[in-house]
Amino acid sequence: MYISLRWIQEIIGVQKLTLKRLVNRLTLAGFEIESITTKSYFETFDIILDISFTANRADVSNIKGLITELIALLKSNFFLEIPINIKPLILLDSQLSRDIWNLDLKQIKNNIDPLNSEILGRNLLKNRRYKIFTNYKLWQYNYSLWEWYLQKKSFSKILKDLKSDKLIESNEDVTFYNITSKKIAIKPSPHWIKKRLLLMGFNPVNNIIDTLNYLMIETGQVFFAYDLEILENLTSTKNLIFSTKWATEESLFPISESKTIALDSNILALTINNKIISIPGFLQNYKTIVNENTSSVLIQYGIYDAKKIKKASKKLNLRTDYSVKSEKQTDLNLLEQAYLRLIYLFWTQKIKFKSEIPIVNKNTLKHDFSLLSRYIKQSEKKIKISYKNIKQLIGPYNNSTALNKFQIVRNLKLLNFKIDLQTDQNSSVLIPLARKIDIEREVDIIEEIIRIIGFNKFQPLGLTNTKFGSLTKHEKLKRRLRSYFLDLGFNESIHSILIKKDSTNQIVLKNPLFNDSSVLRLSLVNGLIEKVNFNHKNIGEIFETFELGRVYKLLSDGKKKEIEVISGIFGGKIFNSTWGSDKSSINWFEAKGIIETLLEKLNLQLPIYWNPATRCGTTFHPNLTTDFFIGKQKLGTFGQIHPTLALKNNIQKKAYLFEIDTEILNRFSHSKNLINYIPYSSYPISSIDLSFIINKSIFSYEIKKIIYLLTQPLLKSINLFDYYSKKPIKEGYCSLSFKLTFQSESRTLSNDEVLGIINPVIVYLEKHYDIKFQE
Repeated sequence: MYISLRWIQEIIGVQKLTLKRLVNRLTLAGFEIESITTKSYFETFDIILDISFTANRADVSNIKGLITELIALLKSNFFLEIPINIKPLILLDSQLSRDIWNLDLKQIKNNIDPLNSEILGRNLLKNRRYKIFTNYKLWQYNYSLWEWYLQKKSFSKILKDLKSDKLIESNEDVTFYNITSKKIAIKPSPHWIKKRLLLMGFNPVNNIIDTLNYLMIETGQVFFAYDLEILENLTSTKNLIFSTKWATEESLFPISESKTIALDSNILALTINNKIISIPGFLQNYKTIVNENTSSVLIQYGIYDAKKIKKASKKLNLRTDYSVKSEKQTDLNLLEQAYLRLIYLFWTQKIKFKSEIPIVNKNTLKHDFSLLSRYIKQSEKKIKISYKNIKQLIGPYNNSTALNKFQIVRNLKLLNFKIDLQTDQNSSVLIPLARKIDIEREVDIIEEIIRIIGFNKFQPLGLTNTKFGSLTKHEKLKRRLRSYFLDLGFNESIHSILIKKDSTNQIVLKNPLFNDSSVLRLSLVNGLIEKVNFNHKNIGEIFETFELGRVYKLLSDGKKKEIEVISGIFGGKIFNSTWGSDKSSINWFEAKGIIETLLEKLNLQLPIYWNPATRCGTTFHPNLTTDFFIGKQKLGTFGQIHPTLALKNNIQKKAYLFEIDTEILNRFSHSKNLINYIPYSSYPISSIDLSFIINKSIFSYEIKKIIYLLTQPLLKSINLFDYYSKKPIKEGYCSLSFKLTFQSESRTLSNDEVLGIINPVIVYLEKHYDIKFQE
């Protein structure tokens, strides 16, 4: 949002407000200053600030809201700021108001905003009849009336008055004002309006359109002006009946002399006698726009569902200055003030209105599902705050003392919060409608108080807890896992848990912000593969990476489950197979050994066993994937990447994937490496190597299991140390070599004794399996 420094100074009445002070205060309050530029206009210059704020702060997307925020931040003495848009105007009876209205209008030049408080004050001081010191107490009293009015202002009373003869209501819209002007002359706008429009990036058109645009900048409310004569000619009647309808598939809507857009049944249209005159809150039929030939205008305003306006903008691939404002949450209190402000702006330009368009088919507020009823229901929300809680959370203010009750309430009032019920211990706070989205709890209100006063004004709270924190067993395990893979040269990745929908068994968000972030992820592997592909495109190298995060499963009974896993991808030319050799792609067994080594280091309570994976999907290789288990639970999956997926993402085929359930791993792991000391044998170890030619359909862990069972109790360890499948080994077979170590606790084993143990094993394997022993 663009804002003029001079405009801020004039409205607030603080001419000495420096740019540095303004920027520092806005930054401390959570705003961002995107840019600061100098802009020339009418032989003068001004400083323009581009202010950025979060999406939930729609209340500051207009000058009035931003000024309210700035007044609260700067705590300015703005007693010359006259609340002229009160209904009723309770200040008209005061001496100050009489002086204002009795000012000679000739003194107010065409380039002066009559509502600018600072200029009004200057004109008042020049008037000899005005005695500032004798009227100061009267000003103070009048301002207390203004505060009382804001605190007591009730939405329901306003709406009750409106609905009697000024309201058309439905579930999609609420049409409030439709007023027609007396005969007018279309001419250039006053100099001060054109000046401010140019500062804000608007090109002046005429006095009607410029006034509406100025009001939109000032209050954020969107009013439309139609050429009344054109509307009557378009509908062939003077009995204009407004209504909103969903457009039909064949509806064509002209937005300029040379461009027409097609509407469909998802677009809400405002019609008069079934003729589409505008897309509510968005744009109007260009034929009805006020021009130099216009003699009378019709001003129309309504509240429309902000979500529907946003969807229409996306559907039409079109965004206007009006739609940007209409997408924000409307404050019903500000709506009434904006209407009165608009009438006053026209009155200063001698543009008068004669009557309101009669409303036909009026509805009442008895339907709870209507749009207006939802607004009223939102406006009634209250939050109870405790002064004790505030003092405990924010700590000492101004280096020593805590905030008192008066300071807390005063700052809330500055932000337009209404105090509904107040005691010595707590208050009931009515939240402004425009802040309903981001103010939901007591702590949110406390944050607002701190933000307005300034975070730097509070002293940090001293720590009262003397206990030291400790890591959980699961957190220690995760740190060990991270350390293991980082030490191997992996890179840790972090991805969003929200992804694009690509299957039917995913958990879908009810109201996603984007289509690419509409479901919760089922696995971490897909995100890692995309990361590797991105890295390969930009660097041209394999990217070994892992991620520790949560995935979300949709169970068969409809329940949802959150699981924390660690996944990774590696392979290609990452690791050296042996010292001093050239880099080459590691084979499947070497890759699997990395996972096995990790599991051995975790000192698990039960042994790990491996089984061929039954379901590999499109991610893992159908023949080179295995699941590993602990007890009766599946711990994870390891395997080579699917060839099709590797080709699609330009990844080497010999890349390996894994995914391990850390929650199951945590249940079977020790928080520390337990070292069990046992007496060691004083007798030497005997080692022997066995080589077999085996059918590739036989897994090595089956052979190891049989050897282990048949060689107890003297076998101490068995390890696979060699794999070979090239010629002269015939196709479909491979060579596996195992190293076996034997040791006795009571004697030295002879070679004959070791061979006596080994020979029955060889005979058993050759007899029951497609295996041949190699001497």
